[in-house]
Amino acid sequence: MLLAVIWMLWLCGCSPRRTAPGTLTVALAVFPSEADRYAKFTAAFERANHVRVNIIAQSYTDILQAIRVQGGSRQGSLDLVELDLAMLGEARKYASVVDDLITPQARALFPDQAWAAATIDGHIYFVPHRLMWQALIYNRIEVPNPPSTWDELERFARAHPGKFALKTARYEGAICDVMPFVWSAGGSECTPDSPGSIAALTMLARLAPDLSDESAVYREMSVLEAQARGSVWIHFNWPFAMEYLASKGLSPLVDLSAPLPAGPDGRATPLGGGYLAIPVSAPHPELARQFLAWLLTRKTQTELSRELGWYGSVPPPPGSADAEIYSGFTAMQPYVRARPAVDCYADLSNRWQRAIRAVLFDDKAPRQQLNWIMPGGAYPASLEASQARCCASLSR
Repeated sequence: MLLAVIWMLWLCGCSPRRTAPGTLTVALAVFPSEADRYAKFTAAFERANHVRVNIIAQSYTDILQAIRVQGGSRQGSLDLVELDLAMLGEARKYASVVDDLITPQARALFPDQAWAAATIDGHIYFVPHRLMWQALIYNRIEVPNPPSTWDELERFARAHPGKFALKTARYEGAICDVMPFVWSAGGSECTPDSPGSIAALTMLARLAPDLSDESAVYREMSVLEAQARGSVWIHFNWPFAMEYLASKGLSPLVDLSAPLPAGPDGRATPLGGGYLAIPVSAPHPELARQFLAWLLTRKTQTELSRELGWYGSVPPPPGSADAEIYSGFTAMQPYVRARPAVDCYADLSNRWQRAIRAVLFDDKAPRQQLNWIMPGGAYPASLEASQARCCASLSR
């Protein structure tokens, strides 16, 4: 905690220390080991531009707080920052417009939904950095033919109680697991009382008795460890899951990836990961723009995926070992959907999380719980204006 306070004081200009003109300071939400690898990845940019790239590893929350404070003072120390997709709506006021950096070639690197999430009021404020999405992770020995539709998933769960798991701890992962069902039934976050949203949670209510008993507390790593032990045969997760399973000698021999099951309205998967932004208080905005232009090329994106071990914008070469391991993720790329980049998202997500858990674990009626989420439901009137703005921004 003390180190975090010291870091915040330095970033907020409370220290006399300042970055040199030839230094690009980048705050990333990475582990220290990843920061070291990222520093090696940026060596090519440093050589080409005769600059130094300084990587600061911090959490998304701390980075957002730093640019919030620096944005108010207009005297910052961060040139580039990484922000979680769910923070973009709140962070927009602290980010610079980068419309002119987005060439047709750069736009083609990422799905349209990724750029839509980066675009607010007709302008692009954020650049996709390490995008990811979910696929179905399955035990190929116990489940040689993974379920490809809702009906097949329901039959599997009924035939193998406890072997299908959802991540429904009280956090954003619950939204990432459940929203694909909502989207693939024609519903959305801001239409919880629509037929599609109700159909999705009604289907999940039918699955509830046969879910893994630990679903109520599972998060990304805990459910992945259960998959590795064989106590779970099917769950949804992000690309890092395949690297973890491969490190255990389980992929591709035991575990593989597949597309998420299709619902009545098709397939969908949640877009996740980090976006880069140039803060309005950046001391070296032009250097930051050069870095983004360098990053937005197919060659650099390929190197980024290889050096960091991230499943990136460029899929693995066909026929390679990685192509087999990540086949489910490659198949899901056309179906990515972004959660809304609006300033009220945290409240909207919390309400969905409560509704999901009430349906799955408290035997509550889906329609009753979903009617509670939006204005007109049984919650404090002071929140109605925020929720209404959220829906209005999505409908534009």
